[in-house]
Amino acid sequence: MRAGVAQSVVTSRLLILQSKRLLLDRCQRRLDRDEADEEARRRVDVLRSQTDAAQHAYRSVILAWGSPENAEYWIVAYGRLIDMGTTLTQKLRDAVVELPLAERYQVSADVEALESIVGEWTEKMRRSMAAAVA
Repeated sequence: MRAGVAQSVVTSRLLILQSKRLLLDRCQRRLDRDEADEEARRRVDVLRSQTDAAQHAYRSVILAWGSPENAEYWIVAYGRLIDMGTTLTQKLRDAVVELPLAERYQVSADVEALESIVGEWTEKMRRSMAAAVA
């Protein structure tokens, strides 16, 4: 029973995401034809935000309801780790200039280690993507 419900939840979020992408593409083409169309520009901005939210919701559902046996689960999991690791790396880089000199070296070493880990996650995600299409 749970597998059927999980698949339905994942499928519904995927359909929402695909619908938002199609609507965004249609409105973007309209805007490309007439860049002065402020209504189209506003609609594209709204749809872009909605598409981003739908993408986030879909990824969250994959992690909550998806099966680790599915390659898509790992693609989303590694993608989330990469996003968080990249954000943390940038925050550490931005903060390092405000630290005392003695702490800068340690934080710089931590940043390098984190970048290495993110690189490993990226490689694992690529392998998961290759497995998904194979």
